[in-house]
Amino acid sequence: MNTYQKIKVFLASSDELRDDRESFGNFVRRLDDLYEKRNKRIKLFEWEDSDAAYNNRRKQDEYNDEVRASDMFLALFYIKAGKYTIEEFKVATEEYHRTGYKPKPYVYLRELKEGDQESDELISFKHHLSEELGYYWCNYNSRDSLQLHFVMQLLLVENSRLDELKLEDGKVMLDGTTIARLENLKFAADNPDYQRMKLRLIELPSLIEKARLHIEKYPDDEDLQEELQRLLNERNRLQEEFDQQQNLLFETSKHVAQIQGRVITERMQRAIEAFDKGDVHKANAILSVTENDATRNYTSFLHSKASTDQIRQNVIGSIEELLLKTSTIMSDASIAIDERIRITISAYKQSDELAEGIGYEKESYVKLLSDYSLFLNKYGYYKDAEKICLHQISLAKEVYGEEHEEIANAFNNIAEIYRVLNNYSKALEFLFKALAIDEKILGKKHDNIAAIYNNIGGVYWDQGNYPLALLYFHKSLDVVLSLFGKDNLHTAITYNNIGTVYEAQHEYTMSLAYLQDALEIRKDLLGETHPDTTATYNNIGAVYWKQGNASKALEYFNLALSIDEKELGVKHPATATDYNNIGLVYKSIEDYSIALEYYLKAMAIREKVFGEDNINTAYSYNNIGVTYREMGDYNKSEEYLNKALVIFNNDLGPTHYYSQFVQQQLADMKVQRNARMMGETQQTSSH
Repeated sequence: MNTYQKIKVFLASSDELRDDRESFGNFVRRLDDLYEKRNKRIKLFEWEDSDAAYNNRRKQDEYNDEVRASDMFLALFYIKAGKYTIEEFKVATEEYHRTGYKPKPYVYLRELKEGDQESDELISFKHHLSEELGYYWCNYNSRDSLQLHFVMQLLLVENSRLDELKLEDGKVMLDGTTIARLENLKFAADNPDYQRMKLRLIELPSLIEKARLHIEKYPDDEDLQEELQRLLNERNRLQEEFDQQQNLLFETSKHVAQIQGRVITERMQRAIEAFDKGDVHKANAILSVTENDATRNYTSFLHSKASTDQIRQNVIGSIEELLLKTSTIMSDASIAIDERIRITISAYKQSDELAEGIGYEKESYVKLLSDYSLFLNKYGYYKDAEKICLHQISLAKEVYGEEHEEIANAFNNIAEIYRVLNNYSKALEFLFKALAIDEKILGKKHDNIAAIYNNIGGVYWDQGNYPLALLYFHKSLDVVLSLFGKDNLHTAITYNNIGTVYEAQHEYTMSLAYLQDALEIRKDLLGETHPDTTATYNNIGAVYWKQGNASKALEYFNLALSIDEKELGVKHPATATDYNNIGLVYKSIEDYSIALEYYLKAMAIREKVFGEDNINTAYSYNNIGVTYREMGDYNKSEEYLNKALVIFNNDLGPTHYYSQFVQQQLADMKVQRNARMMGETQQTSSH
């Protein structure tokens, strides 16, 4: 018999929001089905604020008892503010302050339609919230936004991480269930950069199709081909920017969710309201003076003879404003990305210094350091990320002890940093520490465990220790299959990892079996033209090539090529890789003229995209040089091999494998050339 953790939710609203309340109730019941799989249940108590329902005072006392017994209290308002809903909010707030943890009170205000006007009671209640309590409520304009805000708060109440919410194809998902669509959330839908990118992405397919039709009529017109490539490049670049923008807006919304229901500064309230309305530029303008105010508040704290709680609270407010700015600034696509990163790092650095200086609440400080190190790691500041993460671990141990999920997450994060820095022993040390903690806390069948197994396998792969890489990828697969089943992208990734290791071990039959499984899942869930699907075609083609099965290798490489030519264009780096792969197959079956044809196509793209002095272009020079050598054209071979050697020596150093390989090719060719010349001389002498 299962024992479920129960999460009690009290939902109060006036009769004017009956539709919203009923829709929300149905959503919570669907969510309850999902939570049952997490060994938790959500019990919803709904009530409508109606004077007729509350004539019996004793009955209202019963409702107030339900409020006190709840884990979450939600009050929905639109135009009215019924006295009983306000009373229930007061009861919830008093109980929360008494217990320190429940019920967590939340206020949601439905956005007004044109011509609607708030009642005096609601205006007075909002004034009480903002001016007297410093409380931030949530505005919602759609059922999607109400559902998203609630799920975020639910995750926080049950001490889960907001990272469990994933953004997939414009949909916010929790364990495969759609919570909201980004296009229905005002912070995205009314964001001008989001709208601009979205509209252009809608326009581009028809422009691309017109360009293709023109090329069908005039296939030799270089200008038309250039225009098509320009449009394809714009679409793919813009899609990448759009995906990034969606993620950044979503991350900011998660930051805002963590603030909801807390006492915050008036400046933060105004900035959040601007963000919620889609005006992230205004939010940043509001927060633009934060750094100067923070410096002034901290100076006042350091030099005050009697350090009052208010002076310290001013510094805490500045820290929280700086942290909000780290999110909003990254969401402002009107600012160049390098400048956004610079401003964000500066805000994190200042907030860290202030937190250290005033003795910031330790649990909040751990969160600050975690976000700071993750940001530095994401944008390539690995040594700085290592330093901050080590500080985070030290502080987290003081707060949580040696065995806590926060410690395990920190260990996992620093292991990722050490992996990037090629310090594999350190990476494994921390991954196994994280594994031991999470297995003890979460059990062995949890997605965190699957992720750590996968990370351990990845480090062993980097080390070239294929048997251990395979062992841990299989461990990850067992957990993923038990949690998500076969038809899941997590499973596809693990299949792909296992297939790649088998390939490295020359176990090609096993490799193909796993790669084919990964391919079928990706085709089904992502579609034929998704980059991950194309990458799997190339992976399978590479296995067939190594097996010596040229026809099957060409089949898969050509599948990848047909997709990349259509989706990315005939002058894209990915298409160059496809040409190169096909050239490798033809070279392996000694069809050198066709191999050379594909190698030259790859080189032409790489020279144009990367330039003639780039290492990607050098790989093409090398392949062309080797092929000319096999064809007996030593002059051409020497020309291309020397071009490759110069780049390899400059970029990798003369002792690197590629530099040494080319040097050996040139030396061997010199011997072959001399031998040929000697043979020709002897033949001439014999006549």
